[in-house]
Amino acid sequence: MDAVIRAHAARVRAADPLVAGQDELRGAGDGSLEARDAVGRTSVERIDLDSMRAAWSPLVLHRLQARVAGPDPAAALGALLDRWLAGLRLDEPGQALTVSWPSRDTTPLRALAVRNFAPIVAQAVRPLTAGPATALGVRRATMGDLETVARLYERLVAYDAQFGWVAVRPSTPSRIREFLATEVLPTEWCWLAEPDGEAVGCVIVQPPAHSTWIARSVHTAPLAYLSVLYVEPSARGRGVGALLTGVAHGHAAAQGVRTMTLHHALPNPLSTPFWTRRGYRPLFTQWVRHLGP
Repeated sequence: MDAVIRAHAARVRAADPLVAGQDELRGAGDGSLEARDAVGRTSVERIDLDSMRAAWSPLVLHRLQARVAGPDPAAALGALLDRWLAGLRLDEPGQALTVSWPSRDTTPLRALAVRNFAPIVAQAVRPLTAGPATALGVRRATMGDLETVARLYERLVAYDAQFGWVAVRPSTPSRIREFLATEVLPTEWCWLAEPDGEAVGCVIVQPPAHSTWIARSVHTAPLAYLSVLYVEPSARGRGVGALLTGVAHGHAAAQGVRTMTLHHALPNPLSTPFWTRRGYRPLFTQWVRHLGP
């Protein structure tokens, strides 16, 4: 097992030195798997329907962490996937299978594609340099903006639900307001875009102290996480999104942040071009197989 993990980590490091955490299998998973030149750890997460997390995920997630080596990494991953799939109990509604893979380590990916997994979400990164932390028509949000930010956040969830991973739940509006009131507005960085005096977009960033959950995936620090960017359809194409991200980047850099990371939906035809123009590139890709509504 150790030899496979070391060889896997060396191959990934050669493909992308920014990727971290590939020299181990993290967490207390539900089970271990082995195949020729492959090892893995499985887990199942059942998400409370009334939680904030329920808006951003299917309700039952089967995860596989995999490490593969040898002369044919695709065959090794395929054998591991087959053992995982053969042992699953898939008798609950709202389930999905997910495997996160370093985006530049492309050699094994055919094993996922031929088993009906699709790339759904990218974790992207960019280095930060000093820049403007303010801009005309953009201001920091305060607790008095709770309803405005909540309205924009709800529209983001509804928009992203088109692409198959996010879902609007009955509890989503109340959970969003609770989340904004207790976490985002008191402790995170949030800006509103008001180019004509009315809020048409927002951006939210988790500062380094709140981003430790994802910082271990990247080899640079300090790191911040851009969790939300939304611009109303009527304001798109006017540079509002670029203005918001520019302010967020400038503020984070002024606080000593070296790297920004975020997740974006790959099926969204607007997302990848936008974030590429903002200087982001993929670090990990989440491959998913849906198992029903």
